[in-house]
Amino acid sequence: MHEVDLARLQFATTATLHFLFVALTLGLVTVVAAMQTRAMRTSDRELRSTRMRRVRFWGGLYVINYALGIISGLTQEFQFGLNWSGLSHVMGNVVGAPIAVEAIVSFFLESTFLGLWAFGFDKVPARAHLVLIWLVAITAYASTCWIMVVNGFMQKPVGYEMRGGEARVTDWFAILSNGATWYAVFHVAAAVALLAGMFLAAVSAHHILRDHDVEFFRPTLVQGSLAAGIGALVTAIAGGIHLGALRGYQPEKYAVISGETGSELDQVRSASIAKYGSGDWLPPAWLGWASMTMVVIGVFLVLLSWIPATAVLGNKVPLSQKRIRLRIAQFLLPFAFLALISGWITREVGRQPWMVTGELTVQQAVSDVSFGGMLTSFIAFTAVLVTLAVIDWVLIARYARIGPEGGPLRDARPFPPLDTSGQQRELDIRTEDGGLPWISSGTP
Repeated sequence: MHEVDLARLQFATTATLHFLFVALTLGLVTVVAAMQTRAMRTSDRELRSTRMRRVRFWGGLYVINYALGIISGLTQEFQFGLNWSGLSHVMGNVVGAPIAVEAIVSFFLESTFLGLWAFGFDKVPARAHLVLIWLVAITAYASTCWIMVVNGFMQKPVGYEMRGGEARVTDWFAILSNGATWYAVFHVAAAVALLAGMFLAAVSAHHILRDHDVEFFRPTLVQGSLAAGIGALVTAIAGGIHLGALRGYQPEKYAVISGETGSELDQVRSASIAKYGSGDWLPPAWLGWASMTMVVIGVFLVLLSWIPATAVLGNKVPLSQKRIRLRIAQFLLPFAFLALISGWITREVGRQPWMVTGELTVQQAVSDVSFGGMLTSFIAFTAVLVTLAVIDWVLIARYARIGPEGGPLRDARPFPPLDTSGQQRELDIRTEDGGLPWISSGTP
């Protein structure tokens, strides 16, 4: 193994582990924002309180994942500077600005809005509090789009010219409207909706199987299952459209993941040699297996992810006894993660041996770092990210099992106040029924 191989392995490890945080974060923030919007539109105080309990419960799990994901993102940023200085030297004029904007959006705006939202329950006016969670969601997706602008350029470089060995931007509109970017953005957006839906359904099924707070989790079982089914279907459609476009700008990747052999593959190989010079410009053959894994799992998710929602139909049998349909939700969750990772590997490995297709190879982009230095950073970063992943899932599993009465954003009061006018009109805090506090309010 050489320094380049170790650098590639390090990127694969850090990017894959970081993407696990990102995918669940993107999916859950949309879910939480939608839940809070629904609660705000409810005039019945008790029903609104129940819905806000759901916001607090799922929002607490989201905050855990986000906090640890931020640290994993910092690790990812350090790795770029340490191992891939050739990318910044040659393509820095193109990729530097989007990455800088992403850092400002993600680490400043998104984090600020999330902090105000997480600590602003019952402190920030209700409508302003709802706006905050939507700002978190918008900045999260904006951050993703900027990262995908960079990734899209690396897949299909446009809007630039080479001067003295460095890329110079000639058309920002071409870079920002790159098809390789936006096909992937829609594909990822649908995939994270699928993941969040399966997560909601799996956690809800866990509690329903144990007859714990069944009425609280019944709606999220249905919502999660249906969101996963729709997300799976849209992901499959977006993936098919993306595959068709891929043939035009990355024919080598298309040939390998499509399983082309014989004369068809020879034609692609000859065309790449004529375009780039002598060498092997095809990605590794095993890429086809990663792509096939993604497709097969995707088909099963399209067919099965909606089934848990049917468990709520009919009242003759208690919901907790419909075990097979509830178990399906739990069974499919790991496969949703596996499908996302397989898709990410397909996209990134499919670009090999290029760092930026047609302009900069991985060999040229790697930093001048000794094998020992590369190995040390690989071990350190992998240890940090694996530790973060373990902590993340231990905390999420713990608070998910506890239910709505636990979690980082839990509220011990049965009726947390929420005033849709944005003003604190309630001044009368009374005690009834054995000292249980409740807050009376006017019609919101």
